[in-house]
Amino acid sequence: MATSAKGTSRHHLNDDALGMYLQQYLPNLKLPIVSTKIGYGQSNPTYFIDDAEKTRYILRKKPSGTIISPVAHQVDREYRVLKALGTVEGFPVPRVYCLCMDDSVIGTVFYVMEFVMGRIITDPDLKELPPTERRSAWFSVISTLAWLHSIAPDSIGLQGFGKKTGFYTRHCNTFSRIEAQQAKVKDISTGTELGRAHPNFDEIVGYIKRNVPTDRTSIIHGDYKFDNIILHPTEPRVIAILDWELSTIGHPLMDTVYIVGPYWNRVSEVGIRGGPGKARDDQGGEVYDPENQTKSGMPSMDELLDEYSRIVGWDPRADRWEVGKVFHLMRGGAISHGIQARTISGQASSEFSHVYFENTKRSLDMALKMVKELKEKEGVRSSL
Repeated sequence: MATSAKGTSRHHLNDDALGMYLQQYLPNLKLPIVSTKIGYGQSNPTYFIDDAEKTRYILRKKPSGTIISPVAHQVDREYRVLKALGTVEGFPVPRVYCLCMDDSVIGTVFYVMEFVMGRIITDPDLKELPPTERRSAWFSVISTLAWLHSIAPDSIGLQGFGKKTGFYTRHCNTFSRIEAQQAKVKDISTGTELGRAHPNFDEIVGYIKRNVPTDRTSIIHGDYKFDNIILHPTEPRVIAILDWELSTIGHPLMDTVYIVGPYWNRVSEVGIRGGPGKARDDQGGEVYDPENQTKSGMPSMDELLDEYSRIVGWDPRADRWEVGKVFHLMRGGAISHGIQARTISGQASSEFSHVYFENTKRSLDMALKMVKELKEKEGVRSSL
């Protein structure tokens, strides 16, 4: 979806059937088409669709095979939220063209959307941007999130897209159920069950449920980060937000905690255990440390959250911010656990599976550490 995106010819789409179907919705489409898979398919498989005149589109589909969780991979929800947000003048989402619920065309449900030419920044340290552009890019990203959180869901036809109360409690219950389902998934080679995501998973979830933030409602993206955002080809500003698979109506705290993760979520496995530890390279590095921000061109986390608060009229730091971090880590661990489950069951590429096995433990170890620290602080306060 960006100029730097790389495809691979390994795919299993019926291009002839797909091309015939798409002619109903893309009148300028010139057959034959060629589909090329993008990335490694850990979630909803995504493809370039190029027609005979090299006009490019994007297709996203549900994975083939048995789906472990019934709430995952709902590409029809992605289509719905993209279509709804496309009615908001100027809001940066790709145009969607069609949703196909007929499995007979390419084997699973899919939708097709516009290809947006721009830059996807995959390095959390933003090395692909000159230091003079990083601050502007960050402020564009945070102000776009604030814009999303300021849109009333019902005003753009998203009634029923998600419940408006009890977000954290409900999602804790959902992740508990999903984690239990994933634990029972068996390795196709050995027949061995995957097992629990973490021995203290229930303790982590229980703490969050006892300390949930105050109810607040907005459209949330669910995976809002730089590599799900397209920047203008030459300017440091957002022109499209991608990958709405996890979007819903929910609590805006989740997205805000997530997007500023490079400022706080950089502890390695060694560091969790009390050692110095190297910062996680998938979350950002030393450029986000306060003493390096000016030189590296990064704003501070508080500057970003001040801008967000100014636009939305609500300060996420004042509403169980630390609990929001614990939830983020628990959720990330459960999602990585799910990728483990899909990997051992043969549904996802195993090429980078070791990364997800490490991330499951790392995220949940850190969540447990934070829970223990928060409990200790509560104990001190109660004794005063």
